Amino acid sequence: MDIHGENGAPTRSRGLALGYTGLVLSAVLMLGVHIVGSGQIDAVGSTLSALVFVDGYGWMFGASVLCMAAGAAGVGVAARGHRPLRWTLGVVAVCCVLVAVFPTNESGPLTASAEIHRYAAGVAFFLVPVAALLVAVRLPHGDAARRGLLRGTLGAGVILLLFLTSHFGVMPEAVQDLRGVFQRSMFVLQLGVLARMLRATARPVTVAVPAARRPVLVAA
Repeated sequence: MDIHGENGAPTRSRGLALGYTGLVLSAVLMLGVHIVGSGQIDAVGSTLSALVFVDGYGWMFGASVLCMAAGAAGVGVAARGHRPLRWTLGVVAVCCVLVAVFPTNESGPLTASAEIHRYAAGVAFFLVPVAALLVAVRLPHGDAARRGLLRGTLGAGVILLLFLTSHFGVMPEAVQDLRGVFQRSMFVLQLGVLARMLRATARPVTVAVPAARRPVLVAA
């Protein structure tokens, strides 16, 4: 069972180039806005969305998210023969674009733009591990890529759960104060998961199918 489709080498190559370029630029831009905004943003307690308010460099946050969208789209292009995966990653890419285009507001009640931003980010963060599972289940048991994807999916899922629960008052205040750490860890993990998906689609991987039992010829 091939996750790429037939005669998909040129398409896969374009997807890999788009995907790796997008993921690398996303990481570089996100790191850059953290460095230049280190004196303005609380990386422990504030969410990534607050980076848009870094003086003069807030655009780097949106650019990073757009590059993440390109990375997700690249995986979908490379996985030419896997329609559910392509649709899932297509939604991830669209949500990342919405996150970049509709920023949150700095204070006061959430605006319509901030609501779109929040829900689009939630959907994107939720669907990346789902996409990783779709790839993992089509890889052979015992394959290193399969194990890596499953570990990455588990890690991203746990961090996502911690981030979501940190917004509820029932959680200890110490946990709520770490929401920035949770979201940043989740972002890094999800970039890693997308990169692992690209590696899995970089080579034709097939699931071994047992050969049919040969008939036994009995001499008359």
